Amino acid sequence: MKKVLLIAFYFNQTNAIASKRLRGIAKYLPQFGWEPIVIVPKSNINYGNSFENSFESSLKNSFKNSNFKVIETDYEYMTDRWFNKFKNKKNTKNDTKLKSKNEIEEVNENNINDQNKIISKNNPEETSKLASKTTSKAISKVISIAGEIFAYPDGMKYWYEPAIKVSKEAIEVNNIEAIISSSWPVTSHIIAKDLKKKYNLKWIADLRDLWNLNPYVKHTFIRNYFEKKLEIETFEYADVLTTTTELASKKLKELHPQKKICTVMSGYDIEDITNNNTPKNQEKLNFTYAGSLYGGKRDPKLLFKGISELIRENKINPLLLSLDFYGDNFGLKETAEEYGIEDLVNIHGTISHEEVLKKQKESQALLLLSWNNKKEEMFLPGKIYEYLAAKRPILSIGYKKGSLKDLIEKTEIGYHVSTLEETKNIITKFYDNFNESKILRYNGNSEVNKYSIISTAQKFGSILDSIK
Repeated sequence: MKKVLLIAFYFNQTNAIASKRLRGIAKYLPQFGWEPIVIVPKSNINYGNSFENSFESSLKNSFKNSNFKVIETDYEYMTDRWFNKFKNKKNTKNDTKLKSKNEIEEVNENNINDQNKIISKNNPEETSKLASKTTSKAISKVISIAGEIFAYPDGMKYWYEPAIKVSKEAIEVNNIEAIISSSWPVTSHIIAKDLKKKYNLKWIADLRDLWNLNPYVKHTFIRNYFEKKLEIETFEYADVLTTTTELASKKLKELHPQKKICTVMSGYDIEDITNNNTPKNQEKLNFTYAGSLYGGKRDPKLLFKGISELIRENKINPLLLSLDFYGDNFGLKETAEEYGIEDLVNIHGTISHEEVLKKQKESQALLLLSWNNKKEEMFLPGKIYEYLAAKRPILSIGYKKGSLKDLIEKTEIGYHVSTLEETKNIITKFYDNFNESKILRYNGNSEVNKYSIISTAQKFGSILDSIK
Protein backbone atom coordinates (compact mmCIF):
# COMPACT_ATOMS: atom_id res chain seq x y z
CA MET A 1 0.00 0.00 0.00
CA LYS A 2 1.24 3.50 -0.85
CA LYS A 3 2.12 5.69 2.12
CA VAL A 4 1.25 9.32 2.75
CA LEU A 5 2.56 11.68 5.43
CA LEU A 6 -0.27 13.57 7.14
CA ILE A 7 0.98 16.72 8.89
CA ALA A 8 -1.84 17.42 11.30
CA PHE A 9 -1.28 19.67 14.31
CA TYR A 10 -4.79 19.27 15.73
CA PHE A 11 -5.11 15.53 15.12
CA ASN A 12 -5.36 14.48 18.77
CA GLN A 13 -5.80 17.70 20.71
CA THR A 14 -9.56 18.32 20.78
CA ASN A 15 -12.86 16.87 19.67
CA ALA A 16 -13.60 19.79 17.36
CA ILE A 17 -14.37 19.49 13.64
CA ALA A 18 -10.72 20.06 12.71
CA SER A 19 -9.66 16.95 14.62
CA LYS A 20 -12.61 14.92 13.32
CA ARG A 21 -11.72 15.73 9.72
CA LEU A 22 -8.08 14.80 10.24
CA ARG A 23 -8.83 11.60 12.13
CA GLY A 24 -11.47 10.63 9.59
CA ILE A 25 -8.98 11.01 6.74
CA ALA A 26 -6.45 8.83 8.56
CA LYS A 27 -9.06 6.24 9.52
CA TYR A 28 -10.59 5.68 6.08
CA LEU A 29 -7.83 6.61 3.61
CA PRO A 30 -6.39 3.05 3.70
CA GLN A 31 -9.65 1.86 2.08
CA PHE A 32 -8.54 3.84 -0.97
CA GLY A 33 -4.97 2.61 -1.24
CA TRP A 34 -3.09 5.05 1.00
CA GLU A 35 -1.68 4.32 4.45
CA PRO A 36 -1.25 7.51 6.54
CA ILE A 37 1.67 8.20 8.84
CA VAL A 38 0.48 11.09 11.00
CA ILE A 39 2.84 13.72 12.42
CA VAL A 40 1.43 15.46 15.51
CA PRO A 41 2.82 17.41 18.48
CA LYS A 42 2.75 15.84 21.92
CA SER A 43 -0.22 17.27 23.75
CA ASN A 44 0.73 18.89 27.05
CA ILE A 45 -2.78 20.21 27.62
CA ASN A 46 -4.55 19.53 30.88
CA TYR A 47 -8.12 20.25 29.90
CA GLY A 48 -10.40 22.12 32.26
CA ASN A 49 -12.81 19.21 32.56
CA SER A 50 -12.46 15.47 32.98
CA PHE A 51 -14.48 14.78 29.81
CA GLU A 52 -11.77 16.14 27.51
CA ASN A 53 -8.94 14.47 29.44
CA SER A 54 -10.79 11.15 29.36
CA PHE A 55 -11.55 11.58 25.66
CA GLU A 56 -7.92 12.23 24.75
CA SER A 57 -6.76 9.22 26.76
CA SER A 58 -9.25 6.87 25.07
CA LEU A 59 -8.43 8.41 21.70
CA LYS A 60 -4.74 7.62 22.00
CA ASN A 61 -5.55 4.07 23.05
CA SER A 62 -7.65 3.64 19.91
CA PHE A 63 -4.64 4.55 17.74
CA LYS A 64 -2.95 1.31 18.80
CA ASN A 65 -5.47 -0.78 16.88
CA SER A 66 -5.79 1.53 13.89
CA ASN A 67 -4.63 1.07 10.32
CA PHE A 68 -2.52 4.23 10.44
CA LYS A 69 0.55 5.23 12.43
CA VAL A 70 0.82 8.28 14.70
CA ILE A 71 4.21 9.83 15.45
CA GLU A 72 4.29 12.44 18.21
CA THR A 73 6.97 15.13 18.15
CA ASP A 74 8.31 17.41 20.83
CA TYR A 75 6.61 20.78 20.96
CA GLU A 76 6.95 23.91 23.07
CA TYR A 77 4.19 26.52 23.02
CA MET A 78 5.36 29.98 21.97
CA THR A 79 4.25 31.50 25.29
CA ASP A 80 6.11 28.79 27.25
CA ARG A 81 9.27 29.36 25.24
CA TRP A 82 9.30 33.08 25.87
CA PHE A 83 8.37 32.64 29.52
CA ASN A 84 11.19 30.15 30.03
CA LYS A 85 13.67 32.47 28.32
CA PHE A 86 12.58 35.33 30.56
CA LYS A 87 12.78 33.11 33.65
CA ASN A 88 16.27 31.90 32.76
CA LYS A 89 17.44 35.42 32.09
CA LYS A 90 16.01 36.51 35.42
CA ASN A 91 17.79 33.69 37.23
CA THR A 92 21.17 34.68 35.76
CA LYS A 93 20.82 38.11 37.36
CA ASN A 94 20.47 36.76 40.88
CA ASP A 95 24.14 37.50 41.60
CA THR A 96 23.70 41.15 40.74
CA LYS A 97 22.04 42.57 43.84
CA LEU A 98 20.65 45.95 42.91
CA LYS A 99 18.51 46.29 46.01
CA SER A 100 17.69 44.34 49.10
CA LYS A 101 14.21 42.94 49.56
CA ASN A 102 13.42 45.72 52.04
CA GLU A 103 14.58 48.42 49.65
CA ILE A 104 12.40 47.04 46.87
CA GLU A 105 9.38 46.90 49.16
CA GLU A 106 10.03 50.49 50.24
CA VAL A 107 10.27 51.70 46.65
CA ASN A 108 7.05 49.86 45.71
CA GLU A 109 5.24 51.33 48.70
CA ASN A 110 6.44 54.84 47.85
CA ASN A 111 5.32 54.39 44.22
CA ILE A 112 1.86 53.29 45.32
CA ASN A 113 1.56 56.24 47.70
CA ASP A 114 2.63 58.67 44.98
CA GLN A 115 0.08 57.18 42.57
CA ASN A 116 -2.65 57.41 45.20
CA LYS A 117 -1.85 61.11 45.79
CA ILE A 118 -2.14 61.85 42.09
CA ILE A 119 -5.39 59.92 41.68
CA SER A 120 -7.01 61.44 44.76
CA LYS A 121 -6.43 65.07 43.74
CA ASN A 122 -9.97 65.56 42.43
CA ASN A 123 -11.06 62.24 43.89
CA PRO A 124 -11.82 60.39 41.97
CA GLU A 125 -13.20 57.22 41.44
CA GLU A 126 -13.65 58.31 37.77
CA THR A 127 -9.96 59.14 37.49
CA SER A 128 -9.13 55.70 38.86
CA LYS A 129 -11.47 54.01 36.35
CA LEU A 130 -10.02 56.05 33.51
CA ALA A 131 -6.47 55.12 34.50
CA SER A 132 -7.44 51.46 34.68
CA LYS A 133 -9.18 51.60 31.29
CA THR A 134 -6.25 53.41 29.66
CA THR A 135 -3.79 50.87 31.09
CA SER A 136 -5.95 47.99 29.86
CA LYS A 137 -6.13 49.45 26.34
CA ALA A 138 -2.38 50.04 26.31
CA ILE A 139 -1.68 46.47 27.41
CA SER A 140 -4.06 45.10 24.75
CA LYS A 141 -2.32 47.21 22.11
CA VAL A 142 1.11 45.99 23.18
CA ILE A 143 -0.06 42.37 23.13
CA SER A 144 -1.59 42.88 19.67
CA ILE A 145 1.61 44.40 18.26
CA ALA A 146 3.71 41.66 19.88
CA GLY A 147 1.43 39.04 18.32
CA GLU A 148 1.87 40.59 14.87
CA ILE A 149 5.64 40.33 15.21
CA PHE A 150 6.33 37.22 17.26
CA ALA A 151 3.43 35.02 16.10
CA TYR A 152 4.39 35.23 12.42
CA PRO A 153 3.21 33.27 10.54
CA ASP A 154 1.35 31.75 13.50
CA GLY A 155 1.70 30.94 17.18
CA MET A 156 2.70 27.33 16.47
CA LYS A 157 5.81 28.22 14.47
CA TYR A 158 8.10 26.53 16.99
CA TRP A 159 6.64 23.19 15.92
CA TYR A 160 8.56 23.53 12.64
CA GLU A 161 11.95 22.19 13.79
CA PRO A 162 10.85 19.06 15.71
CA ALA A 163 8.17 18.27 13.09
CA ILE A 164 10.42 18.56 10.07
CA LYS A 165 13.13 16.48 11.75
CA VAL A 166 10.70 13.65 12.53
CA SER A 167 9.06 13.96 9.09
CA LYS A 168 12.38 13.54 7.30
CA GLU A 169 13.11 10.40 9.31
CA ALA A 170 9.64 9.01 8.55
CA ILE A 171 10.00 9.69 4.81
CA GLU A 172 13.39 8.03 4.58
CA VAL A 173 12.41 4.96 6.61
CA ASN A 174 8.89 4.34 5.25
CA ASN A 175 9.21 5.02 1.52
CA ILE A 176 6.53 7.73 1.65
CA GLU A 177 5.18 8.94 -1.70
CA ALA A 178 2.97 11.90 -0.77
CA ILE A 179 2.17 14.56 1.81
CA ILE A 180 -1.10 16.05 3.04
CA SER A 181 -0.67 19.12 5.23
CA SER A 182 -3.67 20.68 6.93
CA SER A 183 -4.10 24.14 8.40
CA TRP A 184 -4.68 25.76 10.83
CA PRO A 185 -1.78 26.28 11.70
CA VAL A 186 -0.11 27.35 8.45
CA THR A 187 3.20 26.14 9.88
CA SER A 188 1.99 22.69 8.72
CA HIS A 189 2.16 23.92 5.10
CA ILE A 190 5.61 25.46 5.55
CA ILE A 191 6.87 22.12 6.85
CA ALA A 192 5.28 20.35 3.85
CA LYS A 193 6.71 22.86 1.39
CA ASP A 194 10.28 22.23 2.59
CA LEU A 195 9.72 18.47 2.49
CA LYS A 196 8.37 18.78 -1.06
CA LYS A 197 11.45 20.73 -2.13
CA LYS A 198 13.81 18.14 -0.63
CA TYR A 199 12.06 14.90 -1.63
CA ASN A 200 9.83 15.94 -4.58
CA LEU A 201 6.77 14.14 -3.17
CA LYS A 202 3.14 14.66 -4.16
CA TRP A 203 1.67 17.39 -1.98
CA ILE A 204 -1.92 18.36 -1.11
CA ALA A 205 -2.28 21.51 1.01
CA ASP A 206 -5.62 21.27 2.82
CA LEU A 207 -7.07 24.59 4.02
CA ARG A 208 -9.83 23.92 6.53
CA ASP A 209 -9.87 27.71 6.86
CA LEU A 210 -8.40 30.09 4.31
CA TRP A 211 -5.05 31.68 5.06
CA ASN A 212 -4.89 35.32 3.91
CA LEU A 213 -8.45 35.40 2.60
CA ASN A 214 -10.02 34.39 5.91
CA PRO A 215 -12.51 37.18 6.75
CA TYR A 216 -12.07 36.60 10.50
CA VAL A 217 -8.30 37.17 10.53
CA LYS A 218 -7.17 40.79 10.66
CA HIS A 219 -3.55 41.96 10.52
CA THR A 220 -1.69 45.23 10.05
CA PHE A 221 -0.91 46.38 6.51
CA ILE A 222 2.74 45.32 6.88
CA ARG A 223 1.86 41.89 8.28
CA ASN A 224 -0.72 41.40 5.49
CA TYR A 225 1.94 42.16 2.87
CA PHE A 226 4.41 39.59 4.19
CA GLU A 227 1.68 37.04 4.97
CA LYS A 228 0.29 37.18 1.44
CA LYS A 229 3.78 36.92 -0.05
CA LEU A 230 4.50 33.90 2.16
CA GLU A 231 1.28 32.14 1.13
CA ILE A 232 1.98 32.60 -2.58
CA GLU A 233 5.59 31.43 -2.21
CA THR A 234 4.57 28.43 -0.09
CA PHE A 235 1.78 27.15 -2.33
CA GLU A 236 3.88 27.57 -5.44
CA TYR A 237 5.20 24.08 -4.64
CA ALA A 238 1.83 22.47 -3.84
CA ASP A 239 0.28 20.15 -6.43
CA VAL A 240 -3.29 20.67 -5.24
CA LEU A 241 -5.04 23.01 -2.78
CA THR A 242 -8.21 21.81 -1.06
CA THR A 243 -10.91 23.67 0.88
CA THR A 244 -14.10 22.60 2.69
CA THR A 245 -16.72 24.50 0.64
CA GLU A 246 -17.29 25.56 -2.96
CA LEU A 247 -17.44 29.22 -1.94
CA ALA A 248 -14.07 28.92 -0.16
CA SER A 249 -12.55 27.31 -3.28
CA LYS A 250 -13.89 30.12 -5.44
CA LYS A 251 -12.39 32.69 -3.07
CA LEU A 252 -9.02 30.91 -2.94
CA LYS A 253 -8.86 30.90 -6.75
CA GLU A 254 -8.62 34.70 -6.65
CA LEU A 255 -5.19 34.47 -5.02
CA HIS A 256 -4.00 31.29 -6.79
CA PRO A 257 -5.54 31.42 -10.29
CA GLN A 258 -3.06 28.92 -11.77
CA LYS A 259 -3.46 26.30 -9.04
CA LYS A 260 -5.67 23.22 -9.08
CA ILE A 261 -8.17 23.76 -6.26
CA CYS A 262 -10.60 21.06 -5.12
CA THR A 263 -13.48 21.19 -2.67
CA VAL A 264 -13.31 18.31 -0.19
CA MET A 265 -16.02 18.72 2.41
CA SER A 266 -15.80 17.26 5.90
CA GLY A 267 -18.34 14.70 7.04
CA TYR A 268 -19.88 12.56 9.74
CA ASP A 269 -18.51 9.17 10.74
CA ILE A 270 -20.90 6.39 9.72
CA GLU A 271 -20.16 4.73 13.08
CA ASP A 272 -22.05 7.60 14.74
CA ILE A 273 -25.25 6.80 12.82
CA THR A 274 -28.11 4.83 14.30
CA ASN A 275 -31.37 4.34 12.43
CA ASN A 276 -34.88 5.12 13.64
CA ASN A 277 -33.79 7.62 16.29
CA THR A 278 -36.84 8.22 18.48
CA PRO A 279 -37.26 11.33 20.65
CA LYS A 280 -37.04 10.46 24.33
CA ASN A 281 -39.52 13.14 25.41
CA GLN A 282 -42.78 12.87 23.48
CA GLU A 283 -44.64 15.17 25.86
CA LYS A 284 -42.84 18.27 24.66
CA LEU A 285 -41.39 19.70 21.47
CA ASN A 286 -37.79 20.08 22.56
CA PHE A 287 -34.97 21.77 20.65
CA THR A 288 -31.39 20.78 21.54
CA TYR A 289 -28.29 22.93 21.11
CA ALA A 290 -24.84 21.58 22.10
CA GLY A 291 -21.69 23.62 21.69
CA SER A 292 -20.18 27.06 21.98
CA LEU A 293 -21.99 30.37 21.57
CA TYR A 294 -18.70 32.12 20.72
CA GLY A 295 -19.18 35.11 22.97
CA GLY A 296 -22.63 35.88 21.61
CA LYS A 297 -21.83 35.57 17.90
CA ARG A 298 -24.08 32.50 17.86
CA ASP A 299 -27.06 34.39 19.17
CA PRO A 300 -30.38 32.79 20.19
CA LYS A 301 -32.23 36.14 20.36
CA LEU A 302 -34.12 35.57 17.11
CA LEU A 303 -35.34 32.21 18.40
CA PHE A 304 -36.25 33.56 21.85
CA LYS A 305 -38.04 36.58 20.43
CA GLY A 306 -39.96 34.45 17.92
CA ILE A 307 -41.14 32.07 20.64
CA SER A 308 -42.07 34.96 22.93
CA GLU A 309 -44.22 36.57 20.23
CA LEU A 310 -45.91 33.27 19.28
CA ILE A 311 -46.83 32.72 22.93
CA ARG A 312 -48.33 36.21 23.17
CA GLU A 313 -50.25 35.60 19.94
CA ASN A 314 -51.63 32.35 21.44
CA LYS A 315 -50.21 30.32 18.54
CA ILE A 316 -48.17 27.96 20.72
CA ASN A 317 -48.58 26.60 24.23
CA PRO A 318 -45.40 27.24 26.27
CA LEU A 319 -46.09 24.15 28.37
CA LEU A 320 -45.43 22.02 25.27
CA LEU A 321 -42.06 23.61 24.47
CA SER A 322 -38.52 23.05 25.80
CA LEU A 323 -35.13 24.50 24.79
CA ASP A 324 -32.14 22.45 25.97
CA PHE A 325 -28.63 23.93 25.89
CA TYR A 326 -25.49 21.89 26.59
CA GLY A 327 -22.01 23.36 26.94
CA ASP A 328 -21.48 27.11 26.66
CA ASN A 329 -24.15 29.23 28.40
CA PHE A 330 -22.90 32.72 27.45
CA GLY A 331 -25.74 35.21 28.07
CA LEU A 332 -28.43 32.53 27.87
CA LYS A 333 -30.12 33.19 31.21
CA GLU A 334 -30.18 36.97 30.71
CA THR A 335 -31.48 36.71 27.12
CA ALA A 336 -34.19 34.23 28.12
CA GLU A 337 -35.31 36.58 30.92
CA GLU A 338 -35.30 39.52 28.50
CA TYR A 339 -37.94 37.75 26.38
CA GLY A 340 -39.82 36.23 29.31
CA ILE A 341 -39.20 32.58 28.38
CA GLU A 342 -36.73 31.62 31.13
CA ASP A 343 -39.01 28.74 32.20
CA LEU A 344 -38.57 27.13 28.76
CA VAL A 345 -34.77 27.38 28.66
CA ASN A 346 -32.85 24.54 30.32
CA ILE A 347 -29.12 25.16 30.78
CA HIS A 348 -27.46 21.79 31.38
CA GLY A 349 -23.76 22.68 31.32
CA THR A 350 -20.96 20.57 29.87
CA ILE A 351 -21.39 16.86 29.25
CA SER A 352 -19.19 14.27 27.52
CA HIS A 353 -19.15 14.08 23.74
CA GLU A 354 -20.72 10.62 23.84
CA GLU A 355 -23.59 12.06 25.87
CA VAL A 356 -23.93 14.95 23.41
CA LEU A 357 -24.37 12.54 20.50
CA LYS A 358 -26.97 10.62 22.50
CA LYS A 359 -28.94 13.75 23.45
CA GLN A 360 -28.96 14.91 19.83
CA LYS A 361 -30.41 11.62 18.61
CA GLU A 362 -33.09 11.69 21.34
CA SER A 363 -34.20 15.25 20.56
CA GLN A 364 -37.38 16.22 18.71
CA ALA A 365 -35.45 18.91 16.82
CA LEU A 366 -31.89 20.18 16.67
CA LEU A 367 -30.98 23.85 16.90
CA LEU A 368 -28.07 25.26 14.90
CA LEU A 369 -26.95 28.83 15.58
CA SER A 370 -24.42 30.62 13.38
CA TRP A 371 -23.35 34.24 13.11
CA ASN A 372 -25.85 36.30 11.12
CA ASN A 373 -23.11 38.02 9.16
CA LYS A 374 -21.96 37.92 5.54
CA LYS A 375 -18.57 36.66 6.73
CA GLU A 376 -20.26 33.35 7.53
CA GLU A 377 -21.32 32.83 3.92
CA MET A 378 -18.46 30.52 2.89
CA PHE A 379 -18.30 28.49 6.11
CA LEU A 380 -19.96 25.33 7.36
CA PRO A 381 -20.07 24.85 11.16
CA GLY A 382 -18.71 21.46 12.19
CA LYS A 383 -21.85 20.75 14.20
CA ILE A 384 -23.84 20.28 10.97
CA TYR A 385 -22.05 16.97 10.34
CA GLU A 386 -23.01 15.62 13.77
CA TYR A 387 -26.58 16.69 13.05
CA LEU A 388 -26.53 14.85 9.73
CA ALA A 389 -25.60 11.68 11.63
CA ALA A 390 -28.28 12.26 14.29
CA LYS A 391 -31.05 12.20 11.66
CA ARG A 392 -33.36 14.60 13.45
CA PRO A 393 -35.04 17.72 11.95
CA ILE A 394 -32.93 20.89 12.12
CA LEU A 395 -33.78 24.54 12.71
CA SER A 396 -30.78 26.59 11.59
CA ILE A 397 -30.60 30.34 12.29
CA GLY A 398 -27.91 32.46 10.64
CA TYR A 399 -26.92 34.45 7.56
CA LYS A 400 -29.50 34.59 4.78
CA LYS A 401 -27.44 32.68 2.20
CA GLY A 402 -24.29 30.63 1.76
CA SER A 403 -22.84 27.16 2.19
CA LEU A 404 -24.92 26.20 5.23
CA LYS A 405 -28.26 27.15 3.72
CA ASP A 406 -27.36 25.36 0.47
CA LEU A 407 -26.51 22.11 2.30
CA ILE A 408 -29.68 22.14 4.41
CA GLU A 409 -31.91 22.77 1.40
CA LYS A 410 -30.14 20.18 -0.77
CA THR A 411 -30.43 17.44 1.87
CA GLU A 412 -33.90 18.49 3.15
CA ILE A 413 -32.80 17.88 6.74
CA GLY A 414 -34.60 20.95 8.04
CA TYR A 415 -34.87 24.70 7.55
CA HIS A 416 -32.46 27.63 7.53
CA VAL A 417 -33.85 31.04 8.53
CA SER A 418 -32.43 34.52 8.99
CA THR A 419 -35.41 36.77 9.84
CA LEU A 420 -37.90 36.92 12.70
CA GLU A 421 -40.84 36.13 10.43
CA GLU A 422 -39.11 33.08 8.93
CA THR A 423 -38.19 31.87 12.42
CA LYS A 424 -41.77 32.17 13.66
CA ASN A 425 -43.11 30.34 10.59
CA ILE A 426 -40.80 27.33 11.07
CA ILE A 427 -41.40 27.14 14.83
CA THR A 428 -45.15 27.13 14.10
CA LYS A 429 -44.66 24.43 11.45
CA PHE A 430 -42.69 22.24 13.86
CA TYR A 431 -45.23 22.88 16.60
CA ASP A 432 -48.22 21.91 14.44
CA ASN A 433 -46.46 18.75 13.21
CA PHE A 434 -45.61 17.80 16.78
CA ASN A 435 -49.21 18.26 17.91
CA GLU A 436 -50.35 15.89 15.18
CA SER A 437 -48.08 12.92 15.92
CA LYS A 438 -45.98 13.77 19.04
CA ILE A 439 -42.84 12.93 17.03
CA LEU A 440 -41.34 15.25 14.43
CA ARG A 441 -40.72 13.44 11.17
CA TYR A 442 -37.19 13.45 9.72
CA ASN A 443 -37.21 14.13 5.96
CA GLY A 444 -33.54 13.95 4.99
CA ASN A 445 -32.98 12.57 1.48
CA SER A 446 -30.27 10.45 -0.14
CA GLU A 447 -27.99 13.51 -0.54
CA VAL A 448 -27.13 13.07 3.15
CA ASN A 449 -25.05 10.00 2.28
CA LYS A 450 -22.62 12.19 0.31
CA TYR A 451 -21.48 13.94 3.49
CA SER A 452 -19.78 11.05 5.29
CA ILE A 453 -16.11 11.24 6.27
CA ILE A 454 -15.56 8.15 4.09
CA SER A 455 -16.43 10.34 1.09
CA THR A 456 -13.90 12.88 2.35
CA ALA A 457 -11.17 10.22 2.52
CA GLN A 458 -12.15 8.84 -0.89
CA LYS A 459 -11.75 12.27 -2.49
CA PHE A 460 -8.31 12.72 -0.95
CA GLY A 461 -7.35 9.28 -2.24
CA SER A 462 -8.56 10.15 -5.75
CA ILE A 463 -6.68 13.45 -5.74
CA LEU A 464 -3.46 11.75 -4.61
CA ASP A 465 -3.84 9.16 -7.38
CA SER A 466 -4.39 11.91 -9.97
CA ILE A 467 -1.14 13.75 -9.18
CA LYS A 468 1.59 12.73 -11.61
